[in-house]
Amino acid sequence: MPTEPHARIIDGKDLARLEREGIASRVRTVRAAGGDVRLDAVLVATGTKASGGSRVYAENQAKTCDDLGIGYRLHELGVGTDLRGVLDVIDRLNADPSVHAIMVHMPLPKGIDQHAVKSGIDPDKDVEGVNPSNIGNIVYGRSSLAPCTALATLKLIDSTGVELRGKRAVVVGSSHTVGKPIAALLMTRDATVISANQWTWGLPDLARTAEVLVVAVGKAGLVTGEWIRPGAVVIDVGVNRITAPDGSRSVVGDVAFDQALRVAGWISPVPGGVGPMTVAVLLGNVMEVAERCALERRSEG
Repeated sequence: MPTEPHARIIDGKDLARLEREGIASRVRTVRAAGGDVRLDAVLVATGTKASGGSRVYAENQAKTCDDLGIGYRLHELGVGTDLRGVLDVIDRLNADPSVHAIMVHMPLPKGIDQHAVKSGIDPDKDVEGVNPSNIGNIVYGRSSLAPCTALATLKLIDSTGVELRGKRAVVVGSSHTVGKPIAALLMTRDATVISANQWTWGLPDLARTAEVLVVAVGKAGLVTGEWIRPGAVVIDVGVNRITAPDGSRSVVGDVAFDQALRVAGWISPVPGGVGPMTVAVLLGNVMEVAERCALERRSEG
């Protein structure tokens, strides 16, 4: 009896490890030439459980930066901080010539306009690629600081060796910092891109035409095996925390993984796919900004 086909798993953890190794080498080169590599992060307390999660993420980020030789400075703002308070810190960091890389931890407290905060970050220091000008410039191929999750998705696809030019790509999900930038990045690689969402009419049939299927909706198990074209590259960007009947909790993606595994050619798991690569891409952006600043300093000197 023939064995059931299985997709090849795109190991985001291993790819992120290789990415970090390259970043560490680049950090050493910049520092040896007298340059500085540092990430300045802003964390606003929300007064909710989300604050604890953001703090843990910030602490893990600080450790990862330290492991790679990247400086890390956390700017913490207390409960009750308003939009003006956040923008004042961002303005100060924008104006500080010693600051090259800025990010703001999410979520922000209710009542603080995320768009205003993201728009306030200097585009040249915006290592998360969330300033609207950086997102918009993706369309023109003029910004290398793309949103980290979108760029991580592209790197996972590239790791398969599949040529994107001429391929039909369907992106399910159209958020401003994930779905739309992913679609734009795929267009810059000459893929034929269809942008859809969970309410798109005939979505299962549409998804089944995709040679590259990217799902970024935030709905556990939305995409079943019947939605997937045999041999397709499937990138699952969804992160959903679910509770089983026995009370145990787990993290799953938007794609029914076990079903997809029997149909797809390549698939990224959740967890262990896009997530680790997104963190590595952020630090790669920090490194890129540091290298640019070092080059500018040499040309001026």
